[in-house]
Amino acid sequence: MTAPPLAPDAKPPRRRRKTYTFWWCFLGICAEALLFLLSTLSDACELPPPFEAMEPKEETKPYYEVGETIEYKCKRGYIFLYPFIMVATCEPNHTWFPISDHGCAKIECPTLAEPEFGKVHLLDGRISWGGRAQFTCMDGYYVVGMSILHCVLKGDHAYWNGPPPHCEKVYCLPPPKIKNGTHTFTDIEVFKYREAVIYSCDPKPGPDKFSLIGMSMLFCSGHNTWSSKPPECKVVKCPFPVLQNGRMTPGIEKKFSYRETVTFECMEGFYMNGSDTVVCDANSTWEPPIPRCLKGPKPTHPTKPPVYNYPGYPNPREGIFAQELDAWIIALIAITSIVGIVVVCLIILRYLEYRKKGAVSEAK
Repeated sequence: MTAPPLAPDAKPPRRRRKTYTFWWCFLGICAEALLFLLSTLSDACELPPPFEAMEPKEETKPYYEVGETIEYKCKRGYIFLYPFIMVATCEPNHTWFPISDHGCAKIECPTLAEPEFGKVHLLDGRISWGGRAQFTCMDGYYVVGMSILHCVLKGDHAYWNGPPPHCEKVYCLPPPKIKNGTHTFTDIEVFKYREAVIYSCDPKPGPDKFSLIGMSMLFCSGHNTWSSKPPECKVVKCPFPVLQNGRMTPGIEKKFSYRETVTFECMEGFYMNGSDTVVCDANSTWEPPIPRCLKGPKPTHPTKPPVYNYPGYPNPREGIFAQELDAWIIALIAITSIVGIVVVCLIILRYLEYRKKGAVSEAK
C-alpha cells in the first residue's frame, strides 16, 4: 500500500517527540504509595511524648491503632497519686487520652518545724527532693548549724542532707583593747546584743595630745561580732601650711591636729590653683594638697569650636547636602531599575507572541 500523494508545496507531517513515559509512571507509583501510607497512618496514633514523672511499663511501638492503650508507671523518685489514671488510649482523632503525668508526684522530705525564735523558708516552694529550705533567726539571735538544707533522693526515699538548726541569743566577748586608750564597761565579760562601748584616748603629757582615729562607739552587732574595727590613739600633727603669694584665713593657728581645717586665699593679682580648704588627716598630711597661687587673672574655660572645625570631622551642612544627594541618587537608581525590568518584560512578551505566530503559520 502506497502513501497518499502530497499536495503541491506541502511539507511532510512532523513526528511527535517521544514523551518521558517512564518518569511519568514512576511519579505516579510514588504518589500512590504516599497516598496509601498516609491513609494507613491516618488511622493510627504516634508514640506519645516522653514525660518527666512517668514512663511506659512495656516496650513501645512506633504507631498504635485506634483503641490501643499504653500503661504507664511512675519513674524513680515519684509516687502515684490516686485517683489519676495511668493508662493512655489512642482516640479516633489520633490523639492520646489522657495525656498528662499529673498522676505522679515527687517524693517529699519530712516536714520541717520552725525553730524557736526563727523561721524556715522554702526557697523553691516545695519540700520534695531537689528543694531547699533556709533557716533564719529573729533579731538578736543567730543560726546554729546549717542555715540551708537540701532535700536529696536516696533510693526510694527523700531525706534532708542535715539536721535542722536552732537559734541562740547573740552575745559578744569584750571588744579589743587599744594602745594609749580605753573603753567603757571594761569590767563586763559578756555583752548582749546591741550593747555598746565608747573608746577614748589617754591624756598625754606635753604640748601634743592623742587623737582618736576611727569610730569612738562600737556595739555588739552579731555573735562575737562588733560593729566596726576598734579605733587607735596616736599623735597627729600636720606641718604649718605655707602658701606663697597667699595666706590662711583667719591665720591665727600655730598647731594643727587631727581633722582641723585651714582655708586659704590668694593675694591681689594672683588666682588659686587647687582647693581653698584642706584638712589634716590621720597621716599628719594635708588633704587635698595645699593649693598654689599663680600670677595673673583666673583663666576662664574657652568655648570649644564646633566639632566640624577639627580635621577629620564632616561639616554638618555638607552632611545634609550629601544626604539629600544620596536620596536623589537612590530614587534615580530605583526608577531606572523599574523601567529596565518593564522593558525586558515587554521584549520577552513580544518574542513569545512572535514564536506563537510562527508556530500557527507552520501548522497551516
